[in-house]
Amino acid sequence: MTEFHVDRRQFLALMGGAAVTTVLPDFSAAADKKTLVAVVEGDPPSLNIGMTSSIQTLMTASPAYSWLIRLDGAGKPEPDLALEWKVSDDGLAYTFKLRPGVTWHDGKPFTSADAKFTIENFLAKIQPIGKNAYVYLASVETPDDLTLVLRFTQPNSPFLSVPFAYGPMLPKHVWEDTNFTTNPHDKAPVGTGAWKFAEYKIGESIRYVKNENYFIKGQPYFDELVFRIMPDAVSRSAAFENGELDTVSGNSIPYTDIPRLEAMPGVSSAGSTYAGTAWMALINMDSGPYAKKPVRQALVHAIDRAFIRKNILPGISWNMVGPIWPDSPLYYKNLVDYEFSADKANALLDQAGFPRGADGTRFELRLMWQTVFPVVNRMADVMKQNLAAVGIKLIAMPLEPQAVIQRGYINGEFDMIIGSYALGPDPDYGTERLYNSANIKPAPFTNNSHYRNPEVDKLFADQKLATSFADRKKIYDRIQEIIWDDVPAFGVCEYQAKMLFRSDYVTGVYDFWNSLGETFARAKPAK
Repeated sequence: MTEFHVDRRQFLALMGGAAVTTVLPDFSAAADKKTLVAVVEGDPPSLNIGMTSSIQTLMTASPAYSWLIRLDGAGKPEPDLALEWKVSDDGLAYTFKLRPGVTWHDGKPFTSADAKFTIENFLAKIQPIGKNAYVYLASVETPDDLTLVLRFTQPNSPFLSVPFAYGPMLPKHVWEDTNFTTNPHDKAPVGTGAWKFAEYKIGESIRYVKNENYFIKGQPYFDELVFRIMPDAVSRSAAFENGELDTVSGNSIPYTDIPRLEAMPGVSSAGSTYAGTAWMALINMDSGPYAKKPVRQALVHAIDRAFIRKNILPGISWNMVGPIWPDSPLYYKNLVDYEFSADKANALLDQAGFPRGADGTRFELRLMWQTVFPVVNRMADVMKQNLAAVGIKLIAMPLEPQAVIQRGYINGEFDMIIGSYALGPDPDYGTERLYNSANIKPAPFTNNSHYRNPEVDKLFADQKLATSFADRKKIYDRIQEIIWDDVPAFGVCEYQAKMLFRSDYVTGVYDFWNSLGETFARAKPAK
Protein backbone atom coordinates (compact mmCIF):
# COMPACT_ATOMS: atom_id res chain seq x y z
CA MET A 1 0.00 0.00 0.00
CA THR A 2 1.30 3.46 -0.89
CA GLU A 3 1.26 5.96 1.95
CA PHE A 4 -0.58 9.18 1.09
CA HIS A 5 1.28 12.42 1.70
CA VAL A 6 0.13 15.99 1.29
CA ASP A 7 2.23 19.12 1.58
CA ARG A 8 1.67 20.65 5.02
CA ARG A 9 0.79 24.06 3.65
CA GLN A 10 -1.51 22.51 1.05
CA PHE A 11 -3.24 20.65 3.86
CA LEU A 12 -3.74 23.81 5.92
CA ALA A 13 -5.06 25.71 2.92
CA LEU A 14 -7.43 22.93 1.90
CA MET A 15 -8.74 22.05 5.33
CA GLY A 16 -8.95 25.48 6.92
CA GLY A 17 -10.94 25.19 10.12
CA ALA A 18 -12.96 22.21 8.93
CA ALA A 19 -13.49 19.14 11.05
CA VAL A 20 -11.01 16.38 10.33
CA THR A 21 -11.30 12.68 9.72
CA THR A 22 -9.09 9.97 11.17
CA VAL A 23 -6.81 10.21 8.12
CA LEU A 24 -4.91 13.31 9.23
CA PRO A 25 -4.65 15.23 12.53
CA ASP A 26 -6.54 18.50 12.79
CA PHE A 27 -4.14 21.38 13.37
CA SER A 28 -7.14 23.78 13.43
CA ALA A 29 -5.34 26.41 11.41
CA ALA A 30 -7.01 28.91 9.13
CA ALA A 31 -5.48 29.37 5.70
CA ASP A 32 -4.22 32.87 6.48
CA LYS A 33 -2.44 31.83 9.66
CA LYS A 34 1.30 31.43 9.65
CA THR A 35 1.86 28.00 11.16
CA LEU A 36 5.15 26.34 12.01
CA VAL A 37 5.10 22.53 12.14
CA ALA A 38 7.71 20.52 14.04
CA VAL A 39 7.76 16.87 15.07
CA VAL A 40 8.41 14.75 18.15
CA GLU A 41 8.96 11.00 18.28
CA GLY A 42 6.34 10.20 20.90
CA ASP A 43 4.15 11.61 23.64
CA PRO A 44 6.33 13.39 26.22
CA PRO A 45 6.20 12.02 29.77
CA SER A 46 5.52 15.56 31.00
CA LEU A 47 5.33 19.13 29.74
CA ASN A 48 7.10 20.42 32.85
CA ILE A 49 10.85 20.78 32.28
CA GLY A 50 11.21 21.50 35.98
CA MET A 51 10.63 17.80 36.65
CA THR A 52 12.53 16.04 33.87
CA SER A 53 15.29 16.46 31.29
CA SER A 54 13.55 14.12 28.84
CA ILE A 55 14.32 15.15 25.26
CA GLN A 56 10.65 14.89 24.28
CA THR A 57 9.68 17.18 27.16
CA LEU A 58 12.44 19.66 26.37
CA MET A 59 11.45 19.82 22.71
CA THR A 60 7.70 20.19 23.17
CA ALA A 61 7.53 22.29 26.36
CA SER A 62 10.32 24.85 25.85
CA PRO A 63 8.14 27.17 23.71
CA ALA A 64 5.82 27.77 26.67
CA TYR A 65 8.46 28.77 29.19
CA SER A 66 11.06 31.39 29.99
CA TRP A 67 14.27 31.13 32.01
CA LEU A 68 15.97 33.72 34.19
CA ILE A 69 18.71 33.88 31.56
CA ARG A 70 19.42 32.06 28.31
CA LEU A 71 22.65 30.81 26.83
CA ASP A 72 23.45 31.88 23.28
CA GLY A 73 25.04 29.62 20.68
CA ALA A 74 28.46 30.18 22.26
CA GLY A 75 27.18 29.33 25.74
CA LYS A 76 27.24 32.92 27.02
CA PRO A 77 24.38 34.19 29.24
CA GLU A 78 21.89 36.67 27.82
CA PRO A 79 18.77 38.20 29.37
CA ASP A 80 15.43 36.42 29.49
CA LEU A 81 13.25 37.02 32.56
CA ALA A 82 16.25 38.61 34.28
CA LEU A 83 17.48 41.80 32.65
CA GLU A 84 20.70 41.88 34.64
CA TRP A 85 22.59 39.85 37.20
CA LYS A 86 25.73 40.06 39.27
CA VAL A 87 27.90 37.74 41.35
CA SER A 88 29.35 38.86 44.68
CA ASP A 89 33.12 39.14 45.00
CA ASP A 90 33.26 36.06 47.21
CA GLY A 91 31.19 34.02 44.72
CA LEU A 92 28.55 33.22 47.34
CA ALA A 93 25.65 35.40 46.15
CA TYR A 94 23.89 35.77 42.79
CA THR A 95 21.50 38.70 42.40
CA PHE A 96 19.01 38.84 39.52
CA LYS A 97 16.99 41.91 38.54
CA LEU A 98 13.77 40.75 36.89
CA ARG A 99 11.81 42.28 34.03
CA PRO A 100 8.86 44.43 35.08
CA GLY A 101 5.41 43.87 33.63
CA VAL A 102 5.78 40.19 32.71
CA THR A 103 2.59 38.12 33.00
CA TRP A 104 1.86 34.43 32.99
CA HIS A 105 -0.29 33.04 30.21
CA ASP A 106 -3.31 33.21 32.54
CA GLY A 107 -2.76 36.95 33.06
CA LYS A 108 -1.32 36.89 36.57
CA PRO A 109 1.95 38.80 37.17
CA PHE A 110 5.33 37.08 37.29
CA THR A 111 7.33 38.05 40.38
CA SER A 112 10.36 36.97 42.34
CA ALA A 113 8.04 34.84 44.49
CA ASP A 114 7.48 32.60 41.46
CA ALA A 115 11.23 32.30 40.91
CA LYS A 116 11.81 31.43 44.57
CA PHE A 117 9.05 28.82 44.48
CA THR A 118 10.40 27.28 41.28
CA ILE A 119 13.94 26.99 42.61
CA GLU A 120 13.02 25.65 46.04
CA ASN A 121 10.44 23.13 44.82
CA PHE A 122 11.59 22.08 41.36
CA LEU A 123 15.06 23.10 40.20
CA ALA A 124 16.90 22.46 43.47
CA LYS A 125 14.96 19.29 44.32
CA ILE A 126 13.64 17.50 41.25
CA GLN A 127 15.23 18.68 37.98
CA PRO A 128 17.80 15.94 37.19
CA ILE A 129 20.52 18.30 35.92
CA GLY A 130 19.60 21.56 37.64
CA LYS A 131 19.46 20.24 41.19
CA ASN A 132 23.20 19.51 41.22
CA ALA A 133 23.81 23.26 40.93
CA TYR A 134 22.13 23.78 44.32
CA VAL A 135 24.09 21.37 46.52
CA TYR A 136 25.43 24.30 48.55
CA LEU A 137 22.33 26.52 48.40
CA ALA A 138 21.87 28.38 51.69
CA SER A 139 18.84 30.55 50.92
CA VAL A 140 16.64 32.12 48.27
CA GLU A 141 15.72 35.72 49.05
CA THR A 142 13.19 38.09 47.47
CA PRO A 143 13.86 41.66 48.73
CA ASP A 144 11.12 42.90 46.38
CA ASP A 145 8.96 41.63 43.53
CA LEU A 146 11.68 42.18 40.95
CA THR A 147 14.79 41.07 42.84
CA LEU A 148 15.99 37.52 43.44
CA VAL A 149 19.06 36.66 45.51
CA LEU A 150 20.59 33.19 45.70
CA ARG A 151 23.06 32.58 48.51
CA PHE A 152 25.44 29.62 48.67
CA THR A 153 27.69 28.25 51.40
CA GLN A 154 30.46 27.56 48.86
CA PRO A 155 31.50 29.37 45.66
CA ASN A 156 29.52 28.05 42.69
CA SER A 157 31.45 29.38 39.70
CA PRO A 158 29.91 27.12 36.98
CA PHE A 159 26.38 28.11 38.05
CA LEU A 160 25.63 30.47 35.15
CA SER A 161 26.62 27.79 32.64
CA VAL A 162 23.97 25.33 33.86
CA PRO A 163 20.72 26.24 32.07
CA PHE A 164 18.45 23.94 34.09
CA ALA A 165 19.64 25.74 37.24
CA TYR A 166 17.75 28.92 36.38
CA GLY A 167 14.77 27.71 34.47
CA PRO A 168 12.21 27.24 33.37
CA MET A 169 10.30 29.46 35.74
CA LEU A 170 6.95 28.06 36.90
CA PRO A 171 3.88 29.86 38.33
CA LYS A 172 3.55 29.49 42.09
CA HIS A 173 -0.21 29.96 41.98
CA VAL A 174 -0.60 26.99 39.62
CA TRP A 175 1.70 24.49 41.35
CA GLU A 176 1.71 25.37 45.06
CA ASP A 177 0.03 22.80 47.37
CA THR A 178 -0.60 20.35 44.51
CA ASN A 179 0.65 16.90 43.58
CA PHE A 180 3.12 17.80 40.84
CA THR A 181 2.68 14.54 38.91
CA THR A 182 -1.13 14.65 38.86
CA ASN A 183 -1.56 18.42 38.47
CA PRO A 184 -3.36 18.84 35.11
CA HIS A 185 -0.86 21.53 34.13
CA ASP A 186 1.81 18.84 33.91
CA LYS A 187 0.34 18.30 30.43
CA ALA A 188 -1.07 21.81 29.90
CA PRO A 189 1.75 24.22 30.70
CA VAL A 190 1.28 27.76 31.95
CA GLY A 191 4.40 29.83 31.38
CA THR A 192 5.62 33.27 30.35
CA GLY A 193 7.08 32.11 27.03
CA ALA A 194 6.34 33.17 23.48
CA TRP A 195 3.76 30.44 22.97
CA LYS A 196 0.53 29.71 24.88
CA PHE A 197 -0.58 26.14 25.22
CA ALA A 198 -3.75 25.46 23.20
CA GLU A 199 -4.31 21.73 22.78
CA TYR A 200 -2.78 18.32 23.32
CA LYS A 201 -4.16 15.34 21.40
CA ILE A 202 -2.50 12.24 22.80
CA GLY A 203 -0.67 10.38 20.05
CA GLU A 204 -1.39 13.10 17.47
CA SER A 205 -0.20 16.62 18.20
CA ILE A 206 0.59 19.39 20.67
CA ARG A 207 -0.53 22.85 19.59
CA TYR A 208 0.50 26.32 20.78
CA VAL A 209 -0.76 29.75 19.75
CA LYS A 210 1.04 33.05 19.75
CA ASN A 211 1.35 34.79 23.12
CA GLU A 212 0.14 38.27 22.28
CA ASN A 213 1.50 39.55 25.62
CA TYR A 214 5.00 38.11 25.31
CA PHE A 215 7.50 40.42 26.98
CA ILE A 216 9.70 40.70 23.86
CA LYS A 217 7.60 42.87 21.58
CA GLY A 218 6.96 41.55 18.10
CA GLN A 219 7.80 37.96 18.94
CA PRO A 220 6.80 35.34 18.03
CA TYR A 221 6.47 35.95 14.32
CA PHE A 222 4.33 32.91 13.52
CA ASP A 223 0.73 32.58 14.68
CA GLU A 224 0.73 28.93 15.59
CA LEU A 225 3.21 26.21 16.48
CA VAL A 226 2.36 22.53 16.12
CA PHE A 227 4.34 19.47 17.19
CA ARG A 228 3.15 16.40 15.34
CA ILE A 229 3.62 13.16 17.28
CA MET A 230 4.99 10.54 14.90
CA PRO A 231 6.45 7.34 16.38
CA ASP A 232 7.80 5.93 13.12
CA ALA A 233 11.24 7.23 12.07
CA VAL A 234 10.77 6.44 8.37
CA SER A 235 7.48 8.33 8.35
CA ARG A 236 9.15 11.34 9.99
CA SER A 237 11.85 11.44 7.32
CA ALA A 238 9.25 11.11 4.57
CA ALA A 239 7.08 13.82 6.10
CA PHE A 240 9.97 16.28 6.14
CA GLU A 241 11.01 15.35 2.63
CA ASN A 242 7.44 15.81 1.36
CA GLY A 243 6.97 19.21 2.97
CA GLU A 244 4.61 18.18 5.79
CA LEU A 245 7.13 19.30 8.43
CA ASP A 246 9.12 22.53 8.63
CA THR A 247 11.75 21.23 11.03
CA VAL A 248 13.08 17.97 12.46
CA SER A 249 15.77 17.17 15.00
CA GLY A 250 18.55 14.69 14.30
CA ASN A 251 17.17 12.34 16.95
CA SER A 252 13.85 12.23 15.12
CA ILE A 253 15.13 10.64 11.94
CA PRO A 254 17.67 7.94 11.06
CA TYR A 255 21.11 9.54 11.18
CA THR A 256 21.93 7.97 7.84
CA ASP A 257 19.09 10.03 6.27
CA ILE A 258 20.60 13.36 7.35
CA PRO A 259 23.10 13.85 4.45
CA ARG A 260 20.37 13.26 1.87
CA LEU A 261 17.79 15.49 3.54
CA GLU A 262 20.12 18.40 4.29
CA ALA A 263 21.22 18.40 0.62
CA MET A 264 17.65 19.09 -0.54
CA PRO A 265 16.99 22.54 -2.05
CA GLY A 266 15.61 25.00 0.50
CA VAL A 267 16.83 22.95 3.48
CA SER A 268 19.43 24.07 6.02
CA SER A 269 20.93 22.37 9.06
CA ALA A 270 22.32 23.39 12.43
CA GLY A 271 24.20 21.37 15.03
CA SER A 272 23.54 21.54 18.75
CA THR A 273 26.33 23.26 20.68
CA TYR A 274 25.44 21.56 23.97
CA ALA A 275 28.65 20.20 25.51
CA GLY A 276 28.90 16.48 26.13
CA THR A 277 25.83 14.95 24.50
CA ALA A 278 26.30 11.19 24.51
CA TRP A 279 24.54 7.88 24.01
CA MET A 280 25.18 6.26 27.37
CA ALA A 281 24.80 2.61 28.38
CA LEU A 282 23.88 2.31 32.07
CA ILE A 283 24.52 -1.11 33.65
CA ASN A 284 22.34 -2.31 36.53
CA MET A 285 24.86 -3.28 39.22
CA ASP A 286 22.09 -4.83 41.33
CA SER A 287 21.30 -7.35 38.59
CA GLY A 288 22.91 -10.80 38.80
CA PRO A 289 26.24 -11.12 36.99
CA TYR A 290 26.51 -7.37 36.39
CA ALA A 291 27.40 -6.81 40.03
CA LYS A 292 30.87 -8.17 39.13
CA LYS A 293 33.37 -5.70 37.67
CA PRO A 294 34.98 -8.21 35.22
CA VAL A 295 31.54 -8.79 33.66
CA ARG A 296 30.98 -5.08 33.12
CA GLN A 297 34.49 -4.70 31.67
CA ALA A 298 33.77 -7.66 29.37
CA LEU A 299 30.69 -5.86 28.01
CA VAL A 300 32.76 -2.87 26.92
CA HIS A 301 35.36 -5.13 25.28
CA ALA A 302 32.63 -7.11 23.51
CA ILE A 303 30.70 -4.23 21.89
CA ASP A 304 32.04 -2.81 18.63
CA ARG A 305 31.51 0.88 19.37
CA ALA A 306 33.65 1.94 16.39
CA PHE A 307 31.31 0.08 14.02
CA ILE A 308 28.32 1.79 15.60
CA ARG A 309 29.89 5.22 15.17
CA LYS A 310 30.88 4.63 11.56
CA ASN A 311 27.74 2.90 10.32
CA ILE A 312 24.88 4.16 12.49
CA LEU A 313 25.95 7.72 13.40
CA PRO A 314 28.33 8.58 10.55
CA GLY A 315 30.03 11.96 10.70
CA ILE A 316 28.31 13.15 13.88
CA SER A 317 29.77 10.85 16.54
CA TRP A 318 33.07 10.43 18.35
CA ASN A 319 34.72 7.89 20.59
CA MET A 320 34.22 8.38 24.29
CA VAL A 321 36.75 6.98 26.77
CA GLY A 322 35.72 7.42 30.39
CA PRO A 323 32.76 9.20 31.99
CA ILE A 324 33.57 12.72 30.71
CA TRP A 325 33.35 13.84 27.10
CA PRO A 326 36.71 14.40 25.34
CA ASP A 327 36.35 18.16 24.73
CA SER A 328 35.87 18.97 28.41
CA PRO A 329 38.80 20.85 29.98
CA LEU A 330 38.53 18.33 32.83
CA TYR A 331 38.90 15.29 30.57
CA TYR A 332 41.73 12.90 31.54
CA LYS A 333 43.59 12.07 28.34
CA ASN A 334 45.64 9.25 29.85
CA LEU A 335 42.70 6.89 30.11
CA VAL A 336 43.12 3.73 28.02
CA ASP A 337 40.16 2.51 25.99
CA TYR A 338 38.73 -0.99 26.22
CA GLU A 339 39.64 -2.38 22.82
CA PHE A 340 37.04 -4.31 20.87
CA SER A 341 38.10 -7.90 21.57
CA ALA A 342 35.92 -10.98 21.96
CA ASP A 343 38.96 -12.85 23.27
CA LYS A 344 39.47 -10.39 26.13
CA ALA A 345 35.75 -10.36 26.88
CA ASN A 346 35.62 -14.16 26.97
CA ALA A 347 38.63 -14.32 29.28
CA LEU A 348 37.05 -11.86 31.72
CA LEU A 349 33.77 -13.75 31.74
CA ASP A 350 35.55 -17.03 32.40
CA GLN A 351 37.51 -15.34 35.20
CA ALA A 352 34.26 -14.05 36.71
CA GLY A 353 32.95 -17.63 36.96
CA PHE A 354 30.33 -17.69 34.20
CA PRO A 355 31.07 -20.65 31.90
CA ARG A 356 29.10 -21.27 28.73
CA GLY A 357 26.15 -23.64 28.93
CA ALA A 358 25.40 -26.46 26.53
CA ASP A 359 23.97 -24.00 24.01
CA GLY A 360 26.98 -21.70 24.35
CA THR A 361 25.13 -19.11 26.45
CA ARG A 362 26.49 -17.80 29.75
CA PHE A 363 23.60 -15.53 30.76
CA GLU A 364 21.18 -12.94 29.35
CA LEU A 365 21.32 -9.16 29.06
CA ARG A 366 18.00 -7.31 29.13
CA LEU A 367 18.62 -4.20 27.02
CA MET A 368 15.99 -1.49 27.48
CA TRP A 369 15.51 1.70 25.49
CA GLN A 370 12.79 4.13 24.45
CA THR A 371 11.04 3.34 21.19
CA VAL A 372 11.27 7.02 20.26
CA PHE A 373 15.01 6.51 19.65
CA PRO A 374 15.22 4.48 16.42
CA VAL A 375 19.00 4.75 16.46
CA VAL A 376 19.10 2.39 19.44
CA ASN A 377 17.22 -0.25 17.44
CA ARG A 378 20.23 -0.44 15.15
CA MET A 379 22.69 -0.31 18.04
CA ALA A 380 20.85 -3.26 19.59
CA ASP A 381 21.19 -5.28 16.38
CA VAL A 382 24.96 -4.78 16.41
CA MET A 383 25.24 -5.49 20.12
CA LYS A 384 23.19 -8.69 19.81
CA GLN A 385 25.74 -10.12 17.41
CA ASN A 386 28.70 -8.83 19.43
CA LEU A 387 27.43 -10.27 22.72
CA ALA A 388 26.44 -13.61 21.18
CA ALA A 389 30.12 -14.05 20.30
CA VAL A 390 30.97 -14.04 24.01
CA GLY A 391 28.02 -16.13 25.20
CA ILE A 392 25.64 -13.38 26.29
CA LYS A 393 22.08 -13.52 24.94
CA LEU A 394 20.66 -10.05 24.37
CA ILE A 395 16.96 -9.67 25.17
CA ALA A 396 15.68 -6.55 23.40
CA MET A 397 13.22 -4.45 25.44
CA PRO A 398 12.14 -1.41 23.39
CA LEU A 399 9.36 0.33 25.34
CA GLU A 400 7.37 3.53 25.26
CA PRO A 401 9.05 6.37 27.24
CA GLN A 402 6.72 6.18 30.21
CA ALA A 403 7.23 2.41 30.45
CA VAL A 404 11.01 2.87 30.43
CA ILE A 405 10.70 5.39 33.23
CA GLN A 406 8.52 3.08 35.34
CA ARG A 407 9.98 -0.35 34.58
CA GLY A 408 13.54 0.77 34.03
CA TYR A 409 14.51 3.87 35.97
CA ILE A 410 12.11 3.32 38.86
CA ASN A 411 11.66 -0.47 39.14
CA GLY A 412 15.12 -1.48 37.88
CA GLU A 413 13.81 -4.22 35.54
CA PHE A 414 16.84 -4.03 33.23
CA ASP A 415 20.44 -5.08 32.87
CA MET A 416 21.35 -2.17 30.58
CA ILE A 417 19.53 0.99 29.49
CA ILE A 418 20.75 3.05 26.54
CA GLY A 419 19.65 6.67 26.34
CA SER A 420 20.79 10.11 25.29
CA TYR A 421 22.38 12.09 28.13
CA ALA A 422 23.60 15.65 28.51
CA LEU A 423 26.88 15.26 30.41
CA GLY A 424 27.79 18.96 30.37
CA PRO A 425 28.17 21.82 30.36
CA ASP A 426 30.16 21.09 33.53
CA PRO A 427 30.57 17.49 34.77
CA ASP A 428 29.42 18.56 38.25
CA TYR A 429 25.92 18.80 36.81
CA GLY A 430 25.65 16.46 33.84
CA THR A 431 28.09 13.68 34.79
CA GLU A 432 28.23 13.42 38.59
CA ARG A 433 24.50 12.66 38.81
CA LEU A 434 25.15 9.26 37.19
CA TYR A 435 27.80 8.13 39.69
CA ASN A 436 27.34 9.79 43.10
CA SER A 437 25.66 7.32 45.47
CA ALA A 438 23.70 10.21 47.02
CA ASN A 439 21.85 10.36 43.70
CA ILE A 440 20.55 6.77 43.79
CA LYS A 441 16.84 7.45 43.49
CA PRO A 442 13.81 5.85 41.83
CA ALA A 443 13.79 8.50 39.13
CA PRO A 444 15.09 8.85 35.58
CA PHE A 445 18.47 10.37 34.70
CA THR A 446 19.97 9.76 38.14
CA ASN A 447 22.42 7.09 39.39
CA ASN A 448 20.28 4.33 37.90
CA SER A 449 23.23 1.90 37.86
CA HIS A 450 23.13 1.98 41.69
CA TYR A 451 26.88 2.53 41.66
CA ARG A 452 28.34 2.91 45.13
CA ASN A 453 31.96 3.90 45.68
CA PRO A 454 32.77 5.91 48.83
CA GLU A 455 36.06 7.14 47.37
CA VAL A 456 34.30 8.53 44.30
CA ASP A 457 31.66 10.22 46.47
CA LYS A 458 34.40 11.88 48.55
CA LEU A 459 36.33 12.98 45.48
CA PHE A 460 33.22 14.61 43.98
CA ALA A 461 32.81 16.56 47.21
CA ASP A 462 36.52 17.45 47.43
CA GLN A 463 36.77 18.88 43.92
CA LYS A 464 33.94 21.30 44.64
CA LEU A 465 36.14 22.88 47.30
CA ALA A 466 39.26 23.07 45.12
CA THR A 467 40.70 26.59 45.02
CA SER A 468 42.34 26.29 41.59
CA PHE A 469 41.52 24.64 38.29
CA ALA A 470 44.71 22.57 38.52
CA ASP A 471 43.63 21.14 41.87
CA ARG A 472 40.14 20.40 40.57
CA LYS A 473 41.56 18.77 37.44
CA LYS A 474 43.80 16.50 39.50
CA ILE A 475 40.83 15.27 41.52
CA TYR A 476 38.70 14.78 38.44
CA ASP A 477 41.51 12.76 36.83
CA ARG A 478 41.30 10.31 39.71
CA ILE A 479 37.48 10.22 39.52
CA GLN A 480 37.70 9.25 35.86
CA GLU A 481 40.32 6.55 36.53
CA ILE A 482 38.16 4.86 39.14
CA ILE A 483 34.87 5.06 37.23
CA TRP A 484 36.42 3.85 33.97
CA ASP A 485 37.84 0.85 35.81
CA ASP A 486 34.52 0.11 37.58
CA VAL A 487 32.42 0.84 34.44
CA PRO A 488 28.94 1.16 35.98
CA ALA A 489 28.15 2.92 32.71
CA PHE A 490 29.95 3.73 29.48
CA GLY A 491 29.54 5.97 26.49
CA VAL A 492 28.52 4.20 23.32
CA CYS A 493 29.63 7.44 21.71
CA GLU A 494 29.55 11.20 22.03
CA TYR A 495 27.40 12.75 19.32
CA GLN A 496 26.04 16.02 17.99
CA ALA A 497 22.32 16.40 17.50
CA LYS A 498 21.63 17.93 14.10
CA MET A 499 18.56 19.97 13.26
CA LEU A 500 17.09 20.31 9.78
CA PHE A 501 14.70 23.06 8.78
CA ARG A 502 13.13 24.44 5.63
CA SER A 503 15.05 27.69 5.30
CA ASP A 504 12.87 28.66 2.35
CA TYR A 505 9.98 28.82 4.83
CA VAL A 506 11.50 29.67 8.23
CA THR A 507 14.63 31.41 9.51
CA GLY A 508 15.90 32.38 12.96
CA VAL A 509 15.87 28.91 14.49
CA TYR A 510 18.41 26.79 16.37
CA ASP A 511 20.72 29.64 17.41
CA PHE A 512 20.72 28.83 21.15
CA TRP A 513 23.22 26.56 22.92
CA ASN A 514 20.79 23.64 23.13
CA SER A 515 18.91 23.24 19.89
CA LEU A 516 16.70 20.52 21.35
CA GLY A 517 15.24 23.22 23.61
CA GLU A 518 14.40 25.59 20.73
CA THR A 519 11.58 27.94 21.73
CA PHE A 520 10.79 29.17 18.19
CA ALA A 521 10.25 32.66 19.64
CA ARG A 522 12.65 34.14 17.08
CA ALA A 523 11.53 31.96 14.17
CA LYS A 524 10.57 34.17 11.22
CA PRO A 525 8.74 33.38 8.00
CA ALA A 526 11.29 33.42 5.20
CA LYS A 527 8.92 35.06 2.75
